[in-house]
Amino acid sequence: MTTISTSRNEAAQSLSERAGSAGSSTPSANPRLLRWALPAIAFCITVGISFLYRPLSQPERGDPAIYDYIAQTILRGGMPYRDVIDPKGPGAMYVSAAAMWIGRRLGIEDVLAVRYVYILVVGVLSVLTVLVAERYLSSRLAGLLAFLIPLVPSRYLLMMVAGTEPKLVMMVFGMLALVLISRDRPFWAGFSSMLACLCWQPGLMFAGIAFLIYSKYLTSWRDLRAIKVVAGAVVPLVAAAGYFQVRGALPDLWNWAFTYDYSMFMPAGLRGGGQAFHQIVTVMRERVFYEGFIFVEMALAGFVMFAYERVRGKRQFRAALESPDLYKDALLMPPVIYFAFCMLNFQSSPDTIPFFPFIGLFAAWFLVKGARTLAVLRPIQPLSERARVAIVIPAIAIVLVAAAVLRHAAVYRVDARTLADQYEEARIIDSHLSPGDKIYVHGTAEVLTLLNKPNLNPYIAFDSGSDDYIASHRPGGFGALIDEIEAARPKIVLISRLQNVRHRAELEAWVDRHYVKMDVPWLNRVYIRKEGD
Repeated sequence: MTTISTSRNEAAQSLSERAGSAGSSTPSANPRLLRWALPAIAFCITVGISFLYRPLSQPERGDPAIYDYIAQTILRGGMPYRDVIDPKGPGAMYVSAAAMWIGRRLGIEDVLAVRYVYILVVGVLSVLTVLVAERYLSSRLAGLLAFLIPLVPSRYLLMMVAGTEPKLVMMVFGMLALVLISRDRPFWAGFSSMLACLCWQPGLMFAGIAFLIYSKYLTSWRDLRAIKVVAGAVVPLVAAAGYFQVRGALPDLWNWAFTYDYSMFMPAGLRGGGQAFHQIVTVMRERVFYEGFIFVEMALAGFVMFAYERVRGKRQFRAALESPDLYKDALLMPPVIYFAFCMLNFQSSPDTIPFFPFIGLFAAWFLVKGARTLAVLRPIQPLSERARVAIVIPAIAIVLVAAAVLRHAAVYRVDARTLADQYEEARIIDSHLSPGDKIYVHGTAEVLTLLNKPNLNPYIAFDSGSDDYIASHRPGGFGALIDEIEAARPKIVLISRLQNVRHRAELEAWVDRHYVKMDVPWLNRVYIRKEGD
């Protein structure tokens, strides 16, 4: 045993000496440069590819338009949940508000300022994906693949560069929490986890994961590291709650970000187990990955391989809890927890965003670990020693994946309708408004964003049971709310996204009584108040 130990020490010393001689010109700078070279490459490639998807021409629409409008409301002095309603956490909206604030001082339009910032944010997510791969998978080849694979489907970056995206910011803080867990920073892991939750509530899973790891699965408390996780999480939570309390909006935050979510929004999205699973797979295959769905299948195989290694290492459970690599268990938990959440509530393509880093990581592990396993097989060993199969296979995969990323980005073209067209549509609508005229918008929040005008009331979407929730808090029900809107006599009304509105008939009947349709290109549900009404 002594001889074996001595030979290992000599080998380690030899490797250390060779590494030292290779970097002798700048002994302290070169290792640091090497350590950050791959993350820097990941950032630059992600940002560069993002611009190939024409983010400055993409139309403003859907949920990102709502979140951008909320950011403008914040800059006007308003508060989320009180002055504009959306059940997501407020963090990403404040990121966008900061982007707009900076953009206005640089002469950049609000929409474009947000998109510039989110392009940088998705670059940061790629950096964190690389760092997680290096820490948890101990492979730079896996790091290269892990950030490249999510860039293959065009839908991924199109979701990221189209405006405010709470799920993206949640994942940045969540992946940062995983990095901090691996570096044994319990307080900051808890802090980052709570920031993820404040961007979107499922981000709380990262705090729970950190707590499990630092408490060694609830078996160890003496070192106080689990308590430090809680302390770190409490700081941003208390700061956010205190801010909303000072602004008089804490009850509104609780009502819409928690009470409504669990009493109305979550039940409205419930599906049977088989139906929910089918919906997730269908969206992944037919709306997001298309022919690249093979990466999802590879990721599942890589997940099983990694999970097997982690479980096999726990045959002696007590000893495994003291292992210095216990933190690696944390990589398995987020995709499992989030998948369980999606089985309860899964809406559409943007809900796949939290899966992407893990699809990249585990698909990369499938290729890297698979190549290593193949290289040590007895029939392959002679070839492996000459061709270095364990390196060549991942290297070929990197080239092929990078080629797919470039090919998809190079052939992409913006739809017929662009952001410039939308600004023209907004100008047409604005030409019918005089100073003091009010506008009411349901669903088509992009018009409010492009005009930088406040909505008549906080309610820009009545879907997923929110109309019933609002009606339950008013003595006169939903009819009383329509009477309030009518009393304000808005000059222009835009009504869209009514598929899941339970009081749709009442809303449309009010519009038919008092408004006539306007002819606006691309917008077919714009109405102006009848003359003399």
